[in-house]
Amino acid sequence: MSVFTSDLRIRRLSQGEQRPVLQVFEGLSERSRRLRFLGPKPLLREAELERLVDVGCCGRQAVVATDPATAEAVGIARYVRLGADRATAEVAFEVVDEWQGRGVARRLVDALRVVAREEGITRLHATVAPGNTAALALMRRLGRVEWTSFVDGAYEVVVTL
Repeated sequence: MSVFTSDLRIRRLSQGEQRPVLQVFEGLSERSRRLRFLGPKPLLREAELERLVDVGCCGRQAVVATDPATAEAVGIARYVRLGADRATAEVAFEVVDEWQGRGVARRLVDALRVVAREEGITRLHATVAPGNTAALALMRRLGRVEWTSFVDGAYEVVVTL
């Protein structure tokens, strides 16, 4: 069966909306979880889930991609503003294994970039696990790479939008 990313519905995640976050987490293999969370992550603790759904204000936003045929969430991209630097936000994204390699992350990050620009964010920072070449490539497509370094076993990438 061929699935096209143009069939996806992409929207902002609502404050406190847990179902899409849990659907995406459950759709990640152990390897995908390790790449996304930079280590083993067999389950989401309640406090972690609460932080992931704390969006919609205060420099925290997320967008979710949903398969209209099943109404299941297939990916999420999010950002959190970094401290006093109101122009920079940390970005993270995940796509369920079944949908990886189909442009979902690119569409999510493009939608998140629009939201970020509306809120005055001009730089995105990501921490990327070694071996996650798709995430590194996606960050490089977002804009001009200001710097990349390898710190504490992971790549740090800052991109100007």
